[in-house]
Amino acid sequence: MTGTFHHRQELLRREAEAQLRDRPLPTWQKRVLHRFAAERDNGWYPLLNQFAPHTPRQRPDLVLVGRMGVLVVLLREAEPDWEDSRAAFVWTAELLAGAAIGSGMLSESVLRTVVVHPIEHTGRKGRSADHLAITEDELDRLLKRGERILTADEALALAKHLDSRTFDLTPIMWNSQRIPRQRGSVPEVLQEPVAPSSRRPFRDWRYFLDDAQLGAVRRSFSGPAQISGPAGTGKTTLALHRLAYLARRGDGKLLYTAPLDRVPERAAGRFGQMAPELSGQIEFASLHGWARDFLAGRGRSADVDEQEVRRAFDAVWSRDEVLRGVRNSREYWKDEIDRVIKGRGISSLDAYRTVSRKGRGGQLPADFRSHAWRFYCDYERELSERGVFDHNDVLKRALAELERRPLPRQYTAVVVDEAQELTVIGLRLAHAISGDEPDQLLLVGDGQQQALAGGWRLSDAGISLHGRGEVLRNDYRNRGMVLERAGQVEAINRYDDGPSLPLSAALPVRSGGRVVEWHGEDQERALLGALLALDDGSSAAIITQSESATEHWLRVLRDAGITTLPLATWDGRDTSDTLVGTVLEAKGAEFRTVFLPAEPAPPADSHEDRETHERRRLVAMTRAQDHLWLSHLH
Repeated sequence: MTGTFHHRQELLRREAEAQLRDRPLPTWQKRVLHRFAAERDNGWYPLLNQFAPHTPRQRPDLVLVGRMGVLVVLLREAEPDWEDSRAAFVWTAELLAGAAIGSGMLSESVLRTVVVHPIEHTGRKGRSADHLAITEDELDRLLKRGERILTADEALALAKHLDSRTFDLTPIMWNSQRIPRQRGSVPEVLQEPVAPSSRRPFRDWRYFLDDAQLGAVRRSFSGPAQISGPAGTGKTTLALHRLAYLARRGDGKLLYTAPLDRVPERAAGRFGQMAPELSGQIEFASLHGWARDFLAGRGRSADVDEQEVRRAFDAVWSRDEVLRGVRNSREYWKDEIDRVIKGRGISSLDAYRTVSRKGRGGQLPADFRSHAWRFYCDYERELSERGVFDHNDVLKRALAELERRPLPRQYTAVVVDEAQELTVIGLRLAHAISGDEPDQLLLVGDGQQQALAGGWRLSDAGISLHGRGEVLRNDYRNRGMVLERAGQVEAINRYDDGPSLPLSAALPVRSGGRVVEWHGEDQERALLGALLALDDGSSAAIITQSESATEHWLRVLRDAGITTLPLATWDGRDTSDTLVGTVLEAKGAEFRTVFLPAEPAPPADSHEDRETHERRRLVAMTRAQDHLWLSHLH
């Protein structure tokens, strides 16, 4: 059998040699092309530039399409300039723009630029920001290794698409007119570009974009812009593709940031899988982490002692009786300082008396605001006496330092994910990092998923969008039944006043799914039974509203002998452990199955707490791709 295989390979090589005999190609390039052509039976479709070996330097010598993606190949004696490598990629990407396959609209993440050198090449090899450089004896790295991200039918459809779009590329060893049209080829799937996704795993949608997403990736914005849409509509995926798109068109650094620590870390992992050759151009950091590193680089102290900050607040809280009489909630008044007073940069009692407390419930009477202000001043004194500062201080210090001495070179672009969780000071800092030039600042968020207290308007941070935004509607994460149930949650949007869409108006791309509404008294036994009944080995998570509930369920699972992993320490990679964590820790993630145990609801008279509770519940429910388990205690 092995002999038969090698005999077939040799026949294909000889056929390619005959086909290319009249081409005045260097001997080493012919060897490479013969090798590519011999892979036809393995689903690779080579298209040679008709001008080779005199290919324009900013065009590919060859495009190779197969199940591991589209390879933009440059056959070069010496390393090409990055401008040439990037231009060849862009040229190919533009040919593929709008190509439809069975999974939806194609994104640029399936493309890779590869420079192939002759075997005697002694220069630099390996990955760079623009391409992978190898010699002709390393072709198996391209042809045999890597994740399969296209089906055989999709690879053929894309090869045919390229052949039909330009006369510059000529098929080698295959003829699109003679190969029988297969199911899933371009004309057929154009009639229904989205529905087939219900047969594909969710992760495949990290490689494909629909019309609206693809348009937003490529759109040029004249200033700060915003991407919004309900949970599961691919906002983060779009943001990562846009970063890749911009990185391939410039040589500057780009920044992806978010107000929550784990979101950038998990996004970095996804981007590394999607476009590893560009990872060096993109910086992933939480906004607080960026500010801390920036201040440290300027010789400014920037570390936050979490325990000492907590002690400073508790010392003031223990002495106060007035605020406890208004609302006996430590967290409420901590949010008032963090999200309203310090979060909005309020510097005087007069300003605090008149500021809108959007998202904080009823208005505080003037005398209560005066007392809250005194409470804040006492807290600031405690911090000062202890020689510490909190996270808001880090953002304020970084903003002041940027105003004193701006960055020597602006980032090419800044993407702020989970923007609805930012404070006004955080928004101002992101704006100061990016600037107002075209395509420099992109805010990504959804008010229904705001899990932290408070609200604001973009104008409070001096940001104007002037209609520069996109609203996504197709839900790719949640199956129909999960989306329908989550859409019933009354999650009030307090984020800005721009265009938005409620989850109930999202369109499910993937039908089916399962929602279990359990009612009873012993939810521990019920949840453990449902968890142990899972037989597909897929990811499962228990998501809670509070840290105390997370600790409880970690103990319950461990006592039952179930391997667990706290969401707070999970890096986003596949794991067979059951994940347990809070809603905030689950942000930026999704799981095949999600369990939501019942927890005490906020008091009936706490309007804003109930709003936050419902928004967090929506976030937790929409982490589920296929299966959602809800508990209702009696």
